[in-house]
Amino acid sequence: MVYKEITLKRDKFHKALKIGKEEGLKSLFVKLFLYFLCPPIAYISAIPSAIFFYLKPKKFFSFQGKKFPYFYHIYNTTWGNERTIEVPIVMDYIKESFMKRKRILEIGAVLVHYYPSRWDTLDKYELRKKIINKDILDFKPSNKYDLIVSISTFEHVGFDEDIKDPVKIIKAIKNLKENCLEVGGKGVITMPLGYNLEMDKLLFANKLDFDEKIFLKRINKENQWKEISEEEAKTSKYNKHFNAANSIVIGIIQN
Repeated sequence: MVYKEITLKRDKFHKALKIGKEEGLKSLFVKLFLYFLCPPIAYISAIPSAIFFYLKPKKFFSFQGKKFPYFYHIYNTTWGNERTIEVPIVMDYIKESFMKRKRILEIGAVLVHYYPSRWDTLDKYELRKKIINKDILDFKPSNKYDLIVSISTFEHVGFDEDIKDPVKIIKAIKNLKENCLEVGGKGVITMPLGYNLEMDKLLFANKLDFDEKIFLKRINKENQWKEISEEEAKTSKYNKHFNAANSIVIGIIQN
């Protein structure tokens, strides 16, 4: 437990340094302010979401022929980055499976910051009750899952770790298919492009074993997004022309 806490603090420190380097000191100070002063407010039910939703005009984006509202929340300031589309897309898959009483697993503790978690969550470092603290390669559940989701987590696998392993992400997706996903099940994995260039190479070379790839691009400073082709996504860069991800991929795996 002590080792996990030390590792968690070290990772947060490294993340702060990376924000300062990539996004500038102003962005770092804003996020530190929100992190230390806003949590007592942010976790009071859905008040933060409601406030920011109604302060901003109601706008929508299209994904696979469906219309979704952009997601606004004070945690991680979603109105300014890719979370604004990742969260509603992934939650749509979750809601559909949840209504059918399907077994659901989230990899990377992201949604717990926005919704009550009624599904299993796997995260190597996040120290919260009911979160499974295991490395993704070591996770082989006795009962497999009908739906596995992940928001902006797999780009860190084998990349933001002490031991660098560019192909660990390949082994991680393989483990999901072989040991975690039920027959007939589905995996939905979102990842930013341009953050982990080794991951991008594997993705565009079809080495990640996705059954389907869907790409979205940020199109303006108001943080609006649209679907694009794979060819267009290949030219995307992280933190250029806009903050954080300028394009994301949603990889679908099926058994």
